Amino acid sequence: MEDERSYMLHGLGHLTNLFPNSVEDWQAEIWQDILKLHYGKITGKDIQEKYSNLYAISRLTVSTSNVLSRFKKLNEEKNWNEQINPFNFFLVGFQTIKENDKAVKPMAPFTKDYQKIVYEPFIDYETGEVKEGSQYFKPLSRTILEYVDHPEYKFDGDEVVLERKHIHADGLVYIGKEANNIDEQALDVKKAQEFVNKQEIMNNILNISQTEAEALGVSRSRFQGIKQRIRKNGDLNMNTPAVRRLLSFEIIQ
Repeated sequence: MEDERSYMLHGLGHLTNLFPNSVEDWQAEIWQDILKLHYGKITGKDIQEKYSNLYAISRLTVSTSNVLSRFKKLNEEKNWNEQINPFNFFLVGFQTIKENDKAVKPMAPFTKDYQKIVYEPFIDYETGEVKEGSQYFKPLSRTILEYVDHPEYKFDGDEVVLERKHIHADGLVYIGKEANNIDEQALDVKKAQEFVNKQEIMNNILNISQTEAEALGVSRSRFQGIKQRIRKNGDLNMNTPAVRRLLSFEIIQ
């Protein structure tokens, strides 16, 4: 329809409103700048200057006990109604630097003034330590420029009308609880979500011979116990040392 405005944040939907008090249609603001950059109306430097004082912030939910435990220090000696509780919202920034070979992942209590957390103490999701400093947060200008240059995996072509790529499936993987920690993935955008085909792993373990299991350091009684539990319960604890040794058999094949 004429004059219809529809700006969808495909690929940038994890961002919170950058201008909550001044710009209502903030998605349009970003997309207009992306289009201006594409058509040479502005430069990358203009994007950097406009958005360098804004940061990529996301809103997540305290949906697991693991996430809640990260706020243990912050919740200490506070009344229940002042604590961060299950299913409350919280805010996260995106890693930019490492300390002691570990990426610093900022997380902070929820506030409607999203950009405010950049200038206040925050919790490092990786270590639980309290840190402070805008250098730990990813500038929005960098996020936008990386988005503009990101490769297109679903379509063929470089510009104008693109064509969908044809996909040929060579198998199916049924997933359930194995799709774990999906609410935590935005804390580290470089880490791909991993899905485990547990049924296939159990089938492979059942096909391992006793000799092969013992060569991996798994005793006869332990190996037979694992097989028996798979056949009886149809399940497997993949975090035990013996099972991890058996999983290495798949890797070296």
